[in-house]
Amino acid sequence: MKLFVAGLVAWMAFTAAGCATAPAVGRGGPVYDISIATIDGYPTADRGPAAYPAVTIQVGTSVARVWLAHPSHLAVVSPVIMEGDATALKDGILVERSWNEAVVYRVTDQDLDAGAALVYVPSMIHPPTVVELRFDPVARVGPAAPSSLQREDNLSEGRPTLEEPVSDRHVR
Repeated sequence: MKLFVAGLVAWMAFTAAGCATAPAVGRGGPVYDISIATIDGYPTADRGPAAYPAVTIQVGTSVARVWLAHPSHLAVVSPVIMEGDATALKDGILVERSWNEAVVYRVTDQDLDAGAALVYVPSMIHPPTVVELRFDPVARVGPAAPSSLQREDNLSEGRPTLEEPVSDRHVR
């Protein structure tokens, strides 16, 4: 019973701290793809029976259910289930196995550098559930490449730049 109360208090503190009302992306820091590689050593999937996910996770306002992979799909890489920025991840990830089996895990810089973390979800009946989280940095696309619709002659060529005063150029 003490474990249940502790889990409930942790969950209430988690939601009161603002993580449940803040977006997972856009609060600060690099953005990461979040996936759950395994649950108790079994690969995961992004689909399964709607009534029974293996775990549910929450990062900011994003919530995702995760199922165990079907035995015929064990070789498939576990899917990315959401994105979260470094600040949202450090505020905490709620990992919930059931109503009375949940934990808030605060991701550290070492976890992000390693790209992984193990989270133990305590249980009053069973051994703890071991959830393997993965964090992969999201590569943001740089400036767009010139469009084929752009004119071939660049009208800005030959104009003075900020480093080059107008007086040094031959201007008519």
